[in-house]
Amino acid sequence: IMWSLCVAVMLSAASTRGLDPPRVLVVGGTGRIGTAVAVHLLQRERGARVVLAGRDKERGRRAVAEVLTEARGAAVEFSQFDYRSLSVADLAGLFRSNQVDAVVHVAGPFYGVVPTVLDASIEAGVRVYADVSDPLEYIEMATRMDQRALAAGTSAILCAGAFPGMSNVLAVEAATTLGAAPRDLNFSYFTAGLGGSGALNLEITNFGFGGGMTRVVDGRLVDSRDLPGTDLGRKTFPGLGRKEVWAWPFPECATVAKELGISGSSVAGMGTAPTIWNGLLRALVGIVPRKWWTNPLFSVGLARFSEPLVRVTDAFVGETHAMRIDVSSATSVMTVVQAHESFRRCVGQSCAEFCLDLLAHPRTGVHLPESLYRDDSARARIVDRLTSTPGTTAFQMSKSD
Repeated sequence: IMWSLCVAVMLSAASTRGLDPPRVLVVGGTGRIGTAVAVHLLQRERGARVVLAGRDKERGRRAVAEVLTEARGAAVEFSQFDYRSLSVADLAGLFRSNQVDAVVHVAGPFYGVVPTVLDASIEAGVRVYADVSDPLEYIEMATRMDQRALAAGTSAILCAGAFPGMSNVLAVEAATTLGAAPRDLNFSYFTAGLGGSGALNLEITNFGFGGGMTRVVDGRLVDSRDLPGTDLGRKTFPGLGRKEVWAWPFPECATVAKELGISGSSVAGMGTAPTIWNGLLRALVGIVPRKWWTNPLFSVGLARFSEPLVRVTDAFVGETHAMRIDVSSATSVMTVVQAHESFRRCVGQSCAEFCLDLLAHPRTGVHLPESLYRDDSARARIVDRLTSTPGTTAFQMSKSD
C-alpha cells in the first residue's frame, strides 16, 4: 500500500509540474517590445515569473520598473548578459541556471545573424522557444534544427509577432473559410507611431530594401529583386480609410503562400504615417543602390539619423497598427482585417500569446505559425487569443465576389 501511495504521489507531482506558473526569460527584455511581452505574460498568466535579459544594467533597472507599473506585485527580474558575445554552450548554461520554462527572443534585428538563442534553447532542453524573426535566411537556418528540437522536447515557433505571426495564422483562417482553392494572397500592413521602438524598426525596414522579395508568381517561388520599396497603391484599413502601401520582403509572402499552395501570386507591403514618409522612402529606394541597404554602416546610420525625426512626427500622428489579408480564389475574395491601438504592444502581446499557447499545448520541433496552426481547433484557439488582446480595436472577416 505504501509503495502504491508513493507511486501515486510521484505521478501526481510529475503531472502537475508542467502546470506550475512558467518562468520565462525574454532576450531583448529591456527594449520596448521586450517589456510589452513581459507585461502581457504577467497580466495573462497568474503567478508567471519573467526574467528580462539585456546588456545594460541601468536599462534593465528601468525596464523592470516599467513592467511593474503595469503588472504591480509581479515576479520580474533582470539578468545582465549579451547573447551575441556568448557561445551556444555558455548561453545554454545560463538558461539552465535560470531554470526557465520558455525563452522569448525579441533582440532584433535578425539580419545577418545565426539562430544562436534557438540553438542554446534546444541544447538546454527549454520547453518553449518563441522569436520575432523575419529574414528568410534566418528562418531557413532555424528550421533545419527541427529534428534536434524534437529530440530535446523543445516546442519552437519562429516569426511569432504581429506581422509576421498573427498575420500568418489569419491568412490560413481566411483561406480555410474561403472554401475554394486559393489563387492569390495579399498582405497589407499599416503602422503609425512605434511606441519608442523606432530605431530597431527603422533598421529592420532599411535592411529589407537591400535584397529582393521572395514570393509566389504563377504558382512558383521567385525572387523579385527590384520589388521592395515600390508603390503597391492604396489599401483600405479598419478605422483608417485608404492608405499608401509599398512592397517590403515580409517572409509570409513566401512561407504562407507555399503552405497554402496558391496557384497565382503573392505580395506583401506596408505603409506608415505621415504620408510624406512613404514618398521619401520610395524616393530613397529609387536613388540608393540596393547593396548599400545591406551595409550596416548605411542602414543603421540612416536609422539613427531618422529616429529623432520619427519621434517628432509620432507625437503628432499618434500610434496605431492595422493589417489586411486578402485571399482570393477564381470567383471570390476573403478579406480579414485587424487593428490595434499600439504597434509595439500588438507585437509583444502576440509573441506572449504564442509562447503561452505552446506552454499549454506543446508541439515539439521548429515551426512557423501557418504550419503549427493548420489544425482547425488549434487555430481557432490562437485566433481567439490573438484578436482579443487589450488594445485591439477591430477584427472582422468578409467575403466578396
